[in-house]
Amino acid sequence: MAGLCWGWAAVVARLRARGRQRSLVLDAAGGITVPAPATDDVRPWRRGLVRGIAGAILCAVAGALITTVVVDDRADDRLARTATSENARVVAYNTDDYTVTVRLSDNTRHRFDTQGSYRVGSSVPVLMHGDWMRLATEPYGDRSGRQALALVLAGLGVTVLGSGLLSRRRAVALHRAPVPVLRVLTRHDQGRTEIFAADDTATLRPVLSYEPHTRTRTALRQALLYGAPREGGELILASATESGQWLVEGTASPIRHGSPDGTGKPGVYRPGTARTAAHRRAAEARVQNALAAMTPATGPVRWQAGPVARSVGAALIVVTIMLLGTLFTGSPTWWQLPFWSVGGLYWVSVCLRMMIWRITADSNGLHVRGLWRTAHLPWADVIGAVYTPEGELIVRCRTNVDDTPVGSVGFPPLERRLRRPGRAERAAAEITAMVREPGLRPENDAGCT
Repeated sequence: MAGLCWGWAAVVARLRARGRQRSLVLDAAGGITVPAPATDDVRPWRRGLVRGIAGAILCAVAGALITTVVVDDRADDRLARTATSENARVVAYNTDDYTVTVRLSDNTRHRFDTQGSYRVGSSVPVLMHGDWMRLATEPYGDRSGRQALALVLAGLGVTVLGSGLLSRRRAVALHRAPVPVLRVLTRHDQGRTEIFAADDTATLRPVLSYEPHTRTRTALRQALLYGAPREGGELILASATESGQWLVEGTASPIRHGSPDGTGKPGVYRPGTARTAAHRRAAEARVQNALAAMTPATGPVRWQAGPVARSVGAALIVVTIMLLGTLFTGSPTWWQLPFWSVGGLYWVSVCLRMMIWRITADSNGLHVRGLWRTAHLPWADVIGAVYTPEGELIVRCRTNVDDTPVGSVGFPPLERRLRRPGRAERAAAEITAMVREPGLRPENDAGCT
């Protein structure tokens, strides 16, 4: 009940905040409303289509699991109606694995999985139909595994399906009636579109940001914003390109507030918090210190996992293997085996990245070693490196070139508490310093990594 009250209070607070946002937009537009133009990148009916299909599939799988439970229960009911009943004496009851052992009239013993409690020496009715046998006090088998999985899939499916339908409804609503229009400034950078006020030519404070369908990097330019901007809403942006033509695009993700620290820089972590802004300021300070302390490198420079990270990764792999071995030797159900196998392999891959990561810088660029291959990134494609608050090291690249994630290679909270910066933190600062100051880059080719 406390969780429900908290959730509904959050819903009411969000609705009130978005109502205020809409009223502010209408006031800023001065009552001007016009029909929104058709988008060049995607049609309104396609908005939320993938999430809608994925949510429907998840709900269908959940329904199929519940159907199998109902079918099995009804099959048990049919057998129970034609079965014979016999009183059997309880000879053992195990509270560790919740099993009860009874002795039948022919002096044979049979063990049942139970959910209730039984007393040794008491009599319980047993239903028998050929080889089929069950306790009359336990009408159905244990279907909790399938029921729990169906509940999780149904909850996820309903959420994803509802999100897709809501996004489609909001996108279609932009074309049903005239909407407010605002004159703004916009730019595309690091995979997001940022919206600035029309008089914020210095780009000091982005008001909104969202992920567009097109990922081209552009300079600051004037644009027209159609719709009532609010957090989680849908927009249409019409902006003039360098060739003099107009580009009309829709949002590929719900809109969010701009940069959390008000610097105007295209933030890497959105939506942001005060701690995220502090993390970014500390990262910038490390870059400045690296620029002041580093000297031009004569040979290749390497950053790689240290002994502490390797020891922690190896220990986690050993613990994971031990847990998986314990689970698999305990007669797992049909759904537990693939679930734990996939989860175990994923966790082992995370630990391996923590142990073997390495980045080599030479005169040609960066060589980033992964689990299966080593990626080569020319200096012309690299715009810096970031070490996220979650401990992930990422090499950022220019637009139209995919970023190269190294993986989760550190523990920032522990590093801050111990006041010992990790090697990934130092690597991000020094790589960014080399990008900003080409004179710090190595003069020789590494040859191989």
